[in-house]
Amino acid sequence: MKVKSVVKYNLSSLKNSILMFYFVFISICVLLTILSYNSDGAVSSSGIELSSAIFIFVVGLNMFKENFYFIKGNNLSRKSYFYGTVLSMVPISIGMSFIDVILNRIYNIFVNCPTNYDMIYTDYINISNYANNGWIQSNSIETLFNTFLFQASLYLMAFILGFVITMLYYKCNKLMKTVISIIPILLIITVNMGFYIIALNFPYLTGKIGEWVFYILGILPRNVYMTISTFSIISVVLATVAYLLIRKMRIKEK
Repeated sequence: MKVKSVVKYNLSSLKNSILMFYFVFISICVLLTILSYNSDGAVSSSGIELSSAIFIFVVGLNMFKENFYFIKGNNLSRKSYFYGTVLSMVPISIGMSFIDVILNRIYNIFVNCPTNYDMIYTDYINISNYANNGWIQSNSIETLFNTFLFQASLYLMAFILGFVITMLYYKCNKLMKTVISIIPILLIITVNMGFYIIALNFPYLTGKIGEWVFYILGILPRNVYMTISTFSIISVVLATVAYLLIRKMRIKEK
């Protein structure tokens, strides 16, 4: 019952933000449709559902602090708060993915707009088809279902990632917040330099690493279920990190 109350609280508190996002999203789609009509189809777009992933990531970044005080005011355990929060992310991710699939199909009636799934896992990547404007978006059950799952898994991963990041910031002092902000930049630089050194000295190993990365991302071979599995595993790992963080999280005074 306590978990259910957290879920209801989160869904209620995010409802207006999601409605506002889709109001802006649909307005932009309408504007692009008008521009395309007035320019004889010169306007095109692609992968605009990525904006939903960015939005849901930002929601995750802003979801923790205020909602965490919900524990103090309602005498809830951290475990109930954690399960309720994670469970509330699932219907939001699923719902937004479902809405985005529908909006994309409606938008494609007026403007060609392949989804990220289309561009990675369908014949859209065939250059000759694209160059000759011969690409037609598939509305088969398989394509719709795979697009839905791909987006839902991406949204959920982005949601939990934002949640974990804001928890880390909340837990740390100013110095550690600065360190956490710098770590991703240093990590990217270190990985790039390390990969470059390995590529020079061990080209065979570099090739194998590249194949492994492409494989778990479902790029080579094109396998969206591998990508969905990878996103799901990352989500579970992030949720575990969130659980470990929240167990001893101290409620700070506002």
